[in-house]
Amino acid sequence: MTNSKLIAYLGPPGTYSFQAVTQYFGKTPAGHYEYVPLNTIADCFTAVQDGTVAYVVVPFANSSNGPVKFTYDLLLKTCPRPSIIGDTKVKVEHYVLAAPTTLQRIKQSGEDAVHTVYSHPQVWGQCTRYLASHFPNAARISVDSTAYAAALTANEENAVAIASIAVADIANVEVYAGEVQDNHDNYTRFLVMERYVDGAERTELDRSVDRELVRL
Repeated sequence: MTNSKLIAYLGPPGTYSFQAVTQYFGKTPAGHYEYVPLNTIADCFTAVQDGTVAYVVVPFANSSNGPVKFTYDLLLKTCPRPSIIGDTKVKVEHYVLAAPTTLQRIKQSGEDAVHTVYSHPQVWGQCTRYLASHFPNAARISVDSTAYAAALTANEENAVAIASIAVADIANVEVYAGEVQDNHDNYTRFLVMERYVDGAERTELDRSVDRELVRL
């Protein structure tokens, strides 16, 4: 077992993964644990299995567009795979965020002023109607997290991000439009994992996830 007092999630702060980790462990985790953001889902798997962190929280599947491919691939390929000890669902509400200068350009020139939309790849399939209606000609740039998408738009004119409202103040951006997801009953399921110890019995949740992986 690890002596680490760190709980990792797909960062940076403000992501839906951050909402999931605080939802599961609390805004201030008990037992002197601390939250630490990591750059990728692969980093989360590595950190928990090598004992750098005690727990990780990673996105698993979305109710609108299915499995999170990065997580599914790692669950299938990682050996030994971390133990799944819990899960939690986060309601996903997407907002269009932009720098104040970009919002002023939209006000003056219309939505054609937006040349680029940044977000996590999972988001595109959740906001198809809004994107087709409002930014049909804008380039869609996929990045590692919705929070990073918001950070990019803070320093770039003619760009918007689709992200959670929680990241707006952190990234110093403003809201252009709210709740732009196609399905307003939209949830992402997150898995909570710890290091797998050789010889340990797999949890029932582990076995349940195995059955889901086989069905894909």
